Parts: sequence; structure tokens; C-alpha cells
Amino acid sequence: MFSDGVFAIAITLLVLDLPVPASGSLLEALLNDWPSFVAYLAAFLTIAGIWVHHHTVYARVRRVEPVIVLYNLLLLLGVSLLPWPASLISVSIRDEDQTGGVVACAAFALVALIVMVAWSAMTRAFARRAHLLRRPGDVAWMRRSATEATLSGVPVLIALGLAFVNPVISLGLYVAIPVYFLYSTSRSHPREAKEHAPKSLTIPPPR
Repeated sequence: MFSDGVFAIAITLLVLDLPVPASGSLLEALLNDWPSFVAYLAAFLTIAGIWVHHHTVYARVRRVEPVIVLYNLLLLLGVSLLPWPASLISVSIRDEDQTGGVVACAAFALVALIVMVAWSAMTRAFARRAHLLRRPGDVAWMRRSATEATLSGVPVLIALGLAFVNPVISLGLYVAIPVYFLYSTSRSHPREAKEHAPKSLTIPPPR
């Protein structure tokens, strides 16, 4: 419940950075502020993807230990910070500040890496503590999740490098990354589907 509360607050705060034109042409003002809306989308999808996967992880957990709580708090640190670099990126693009765009994308990458490290550490900790999980097959799932989290740092660093070319490209990649992971989370591994499927009842024949 505490984690869900942090996710809810972080995702709600994003809307506070969306611009409200004070005067002039409303349509023109909104079109000029397109970086704010794209940055909002990037941050919203990122937080949403983490939240969906967070639920997927803890659906496999029976109980936690203090070290798990600490890793989860580190994850929530990254989640709560995400609205800030998203806002920085939108400001730098709107102001056509190339250097500022690189700095803003670096801030986004840093926060994303905090999430990546926390996620990888948390799921690896679960994989080493099978007694905390509901099913034996969940150990392998946690290991795969940790590997995926580590690999997620690759496109984040690529996006940071592309910021030196154009921060707009980086922002587009920051939108695409969580879309992929949302898709990945929605897929069911055949073996996992078999393990989690309800067992059919066998009715003995009448004597």
C-alpha cells in the first residue's frame, strides 16, 4: 500500500508541469509547448511501466525481509524523482538549449539508472531467497527480471548519447523504452502460464 501510494503521488504530480496558457491563441500556445506534453508522456509511461511490473513481482511474493524493503525504498526514490528530469527536458527543448538538453537527459538517465539498480538488486535478492516466493518457478522468473532490468540501462545510455545530437531524439527514446517494457510485461511465458494455471480436478469414475 505504501508503494502504491508513492506511485500514485508521483504519477499525479506530473500533470502539475503541464502548461496552462495565460493569454493569446490557446491552440498556438499549446502547440508551442509540445515538449511538455511529450515529456509528460515519457514520465507517465515510465512510472506506469514500473508500477505494473512492481505488481507482477509482488504477486509472486509471500513475505519480505528488511533488505527487500530497503531495495524497494531505493526503487521508490527513483520513481519519486522521475517528474523532475522530465520537466527539465521539456524546458530545455522549448528554450532550444542544446547544453541544457544534454544535462536534462543526463538527469533522466541518472534517475532511470537508480531504478534499474534498485530493481535488479531487489529481484536478485528474491531469487536468492526462495522461501520468500510463492512457487519454486518464481526463482527463475526473478532472475530473468533482474537481467531485463540490467539490460534496460543500455537504451537509457544510448538515449543519453543521442542527446548530444538532439535532445528531441532522446525524449522520443524515453517514450519508446517504457512502451516496450509494458508490452514485455503483458506477455506470458509458456512455462509460467503452465505453472500458474489452476489444476484441473479429476473426478474418479463411479464404482
